[in-house]
Amino acid sequence: MVLTLYKLDASPPVRSVLMVIDAAKITDVQYVNVNVLKGEHLTDEYLKMNPQHSIPMLKDGDFTVWDSHAISVYLLTKYTDDDILYPIDHKKRALIDQRLHFDSGVLFVALRAAVDPVVYQGENFYRNSALLKIKTAYDFADKFLTSKWLVGDEITLADICCVANISSLNEILPIDAELYPNLAQWLENCKEQEFYKKGNKPGLEEFSALLHSRLSSTQRTVSHLQRHYAQSTVSVLLNNLKGIKIMVLKLYKIDASPPARAAMMTIEAANIPNVEFVDIDFFGKEHLKDEYLQKNPQHTVPTLQDDDFYIWDSHAIAVYLLTKYSKNTTLYPSDPKQRAIIDQRLHFDSGILFPSLRGAIGPVIYQGEKAIKPEAFEKIKSGYDFSEKFLTKRWVAGDELTLADIFFMASISSLNEILPIDAATFPKLTAWLNRCKELDYYKKMNEPGTVQLGALVKSKLA
Repeated sequence: MVLTLYKLDASPPVRSVLMVIDAAKITDVQYVNVNVLKGEHLTDEYLKMNPQHSIPMLKDGDFTVWDSHAISVYLLTKYTDDDILYPIDHKKRALIDQRLHFDSGVLFVALRAAVDPVVYQGENFYRNSALLKIKTAYDFADKFLTSKWLVGDEITLADICCVANISSLNEILPIDAELYPNLAQWLENCKEQEFYKKGNKPGLEEFSALLHSRLSSTQRTVSHLQRHYAQSTVSVLLNNLKGIKIMVLKLYKIDASPPARAAMMTIEAANIPNVEFVDIDFFGKEHLKDEYLQKNPQHTVPTLQDDDFYIWDSHAIAVYLLTKYSKNTTLYPSDPKQRAIIDQRLHFDSGILFPSLRGAIGPVIYQGEKAIKPEAFEKIKSGYDFSEKFLTKRWVAGDELTLADIFFMASISSLNEILPIDAATFPKLTAWLNRCKELDYYKKMNEPGTVQLGALVKSKLA
């Protein structure tokens, strides 16, 4: 069976899959170019295959999957015996998964915030807020690079996916080698790889040319704003963890946090024992103290501690717990096709649903704004619309309730507090959420935190 990859070379997610195919030496791949600027991804034929109308999309016989991360994992697990790019070791894989969701939820979100107004809205400059997001992404990525590569001493899928976006961000805000020495050296190391030269470089040049064609000559010569944001880095000194031996799993959490609730529901649904829940005082900035930063330099919640191993990003945590500590085979089945669909939904959560929530309530909670911006409501509606289309069966990824549903529960129930789901417009999504609310672990681990989040937002609004 010949694989078909629908692509646009200028797209960073597409380039990551092209690099995976080359690095893993996967053959018999047919390529179909999709002209997004001409709307070819919005045709009825394309929408039937992919209602999210994104690229890349992979077709394998009568099976289709989108999201570059889900595609890459599917290709590596089904069509190669490679145990380096995506190793079977639970801890290594959990770290790679965390980096992949960092790519979905931070790197690509930062890139989209910079590029979309220029490419699709006719602006001829990069917004200051977008440059700040890029700077923040660089800060985190530089801290991750404690070894030559993002997850240790060998190249993995994490490097391939992240370099597609970071090399693109570098076209917008060049990486300052003095501020980000680890990141700058890592990018140079990536550039030396054959799969980078073949799968990333040509499309990166197209991407750069497209941006330059849309920007004014003034914007291309003005770099003082870029320097300002790059130099505003707040350095955090990290000390090595020494001799920590905790035999009980610890989950550092905030009940109001949707990602934390998703991890908590996973623990409850899979009956994972011996988990100690540790509340973090987010408003007291406990997550910014040295002790927490040593565990998680991205200073997010939740964070899981398993003996001397630390992993963050709720999606990576959940997969790690299920694959290492649970015999449950329905939440995250081993079948490559089923898992690919679930992975796509998880990256949809980290790249679409949760960012739409953060974009709506972040300015209210942290910046004192007294109203949610209209464009934030539009992004939430878009997330609802895609989710409605995904629900062709009883659950988000098919006939069985899976990890995808748990993460959608946490995010969508929170979004519902901000913008109630219209049952007439989204009947499938409404029915699905009502089914979720009947689950014991939803009632125990999600409902209280959802109420807390809704009350917090309402208290901050006028």
